[in-house]
Amino acid sequence: MKDILIFGHNYIGDVLTMTPAIRALKLKFPESRIVAVVSKNASPILRRNKDIDKIVETERFNGIKGIARIFKLFLTLKNISKTNGYKFYICLNFLASFKFSILGFMLSEKQVGREKFLNNFFLHDRIKFQGITNNIDKSLKLIEPFYINAGNKYFNKNYVYDIEEHDIKNAENVLKNSFNGYGTEINAENFKFVLFSPGSTRKSKEAPPFLFSVFADFLNKEGYFVVITGNKKNEDISKEICDKIDNKHMSVNLTGLTDIYTLGGLIYLSKLVVSVDNGTMHLASALKVPTIALFGSTDPAVCAPISDKIFIIDKKIGCYHCFKNLCGKEDYKIKKYPDCMNNILYEDIIEGYNFLLNSN
Repeated sequence: MKDILIFGHNYIGDVLTMTPAIRALKLKFPESRIVAVVSKNASPILRRNKDIDKIVETERFNGIKGIARIFKLFLTLKNISKTNGYKFYICLNFLASFKFSILGFMLSEKQVGREKFLNNFFLHDRIKFQGITNNIDKSLKLIEPFYINAGNKYFNKNYVYDIEEHDIKNAENVLKNSFNGYGTEINAENFKFVLFSPGSTRKSKEAPPFLFSVFADFLNKEGYFVVITGNKKNEDISKEICDKIDNKHMSVNLTGLTDIYTLGGLIYLSKLVVSVDNGTMHLASALKVPTIALFGSTDPAVCAPISDKIFIIDKKIGCYHCFKNLCGKEDYKIKKYPDCMNNILYEDIIEGYNFLLNSN
């Protein structure tokens, strides 16, 4: 049996972009066991993935502690091989990290990864992304050495993520507790709400809160409730949105209060998701929920899901798609949000709403 070791990404959205490639590998090599190494933050995305046999969680590998952690990871993977009888024939390396390239070389017979100067010494198949922009396409490009490419029966660009019934039940209970007393029975059939995800790991990807709050006021008048989500680091922007909403009894702020599975249930039940470029945007695409995606510092050609249920707002200015964590402009601290996101208008979001919901 030839087992497969995968070095994956740190963030939820990036891990989802790997799932079409992992599915293709499992379909072509059903007897091979797949071990995926991903960050602790993103690992829940793969926990229910039937294509994955084992998940190993990692932490950041910066500084002196990083050297110790990567050595510990090496020992962990060696122990897995020894105790569970894994024999890693291939390491599929989705990372461009030099450290992980060395690990893959030491742990497997062959390693496939992106062509990069120092990494090339440790790769058996060096993949060039020339002319390829989208991250999903890049992931699928990495499995071409296995004779899986466009037109192949294993080739599919859809994300792989399974939602379970209790995720939906948990989400319904959260909604009932949040809107208790408003006078409506909350269930999947009669409760209409839109989910907002305004926060990101990069401040440069966030849009001004008033865009969300004004749109929330519009949605309330249309009969929609509003649910705001995010992790604890997004609490400030979520609170600012809530503070600006007129009909506060029709909105709830769940930022920092849900795990990834309950979030999936909320997304599944929602009629629409409005999100910046983050994991929620990708999760909504995986669950095939209509999504308005706000882009600025990142490029939708690279980062957006491949979906017919997504409306992308991307207001191009001179320095857009810089991919920086923080905007480099002098007036950024005053404006708080970069020009590429400040240029997004309320009318742009209404256009997305009409396109995805009102036109159906």
